[in-house]
Amino acid sequence: MEPLLETISLDSEENNELLFKVKIEGADGPAKVRLVCETGDVAFMFNGQPIGDDVVAFNLPVLKDKIKEGTYLSRVEVLIENRYFTPVQFQINLKKTIKVVAESIKFIPRNVPQEIKITAAPIVKSVISQPVVIASEPVKEAKQVIIAPPLARMGAQKTLKERFQEKSDKQLTEDEILDAAKNFVKSRKKK
Repeated sequence: MEPLLETISLDSEENNELLFKVKIEGADGPAKVRLVCETGDVAFMFNGQPIGDDVVAFNLPVLKDKIKEGTYLSRVEVLIENRYFTPVQFQINLKKTIKVVAESIKFIPRNVPQEIKITAAPIVKSVISQPVVIASEPVKEAKQVIIAPPLARMGAQKTLKERFQEKSDKQLTEDEILDAAKNFVKSRKKK
């Protein structure tokens, strides 16, 4: 059974830099450190550059045209005094950067002829009110006048015109807003 290997995700459309701490003991000569990435029949090799005490950097160029997206077995190799060492093995997961492109399109609705019929039926409510008698002079007959509320008031408490007037009365002017803001700032400065 193979041990589980750590997976390092890299962007295949950008340069990547991997850093490893490689400590060599008991050797007198210089060591060559490289990173190998196997992709089936082909292996890519990247030479390491020492950048400090026991730290080696591997600069990987853009790989999108060379290696397909996927997970590949990789390892760090150390060559010293005609000896070969593989201190670490891992997997490199190459994937593209997530990009989202949105374009507007013109929606052309289908012209499906539909028959639309609109019918309206008047709603008549009887309003009971007290008869008003108008008598400026003695008349043989009294005229009866029924005062009914306007149709818009039958279903609603306020008409649309009255609601609009209330909202426009409550809106502040630009000068009033600026004055209120200045007063607020002055009151904050005093504290």
